[in-house]
Amino acid sequence: MKKSVFLATLTLTASAAVFSGAVSANEVFDKNCASCHKGGGNIMNPAKTLMKDSLDKNGVATVDAVKAIVTNGKAPMPAFKASLDEKQIESVSAYVIEQAGKGWK
Repeated sequence: MKKSVFLATLTLTASAAVFSGAVSANEVFDKNCASCHKGGGNIMNPAKTLMKDSLDKNGVATVDAVKAIVTNGKAPMPAFKASLDEKQIESVSAYVIEQAGKGWK
């Protein structure tokens, strides 16, 4: 019994250590996206912001649609498939949709 409790504790500790080293979606956004999209805006094209109504209007109001743009880019936005891994792309895309739903508050 003691051995299984020790192994479970060791496993949880290792998982927590790995998780704590992960970068949050907010951090990925701040590092890679905020220079153009701070607060859900768009300095390159103010008509195509990350606000919910704009995402809806432009047909990118789903996580999958945002993932496609983050992954492959869409001029003038560069592709991030070489600099972000799949988990980061997934999490930052979900973050964009979540923040759009909150009005970027």
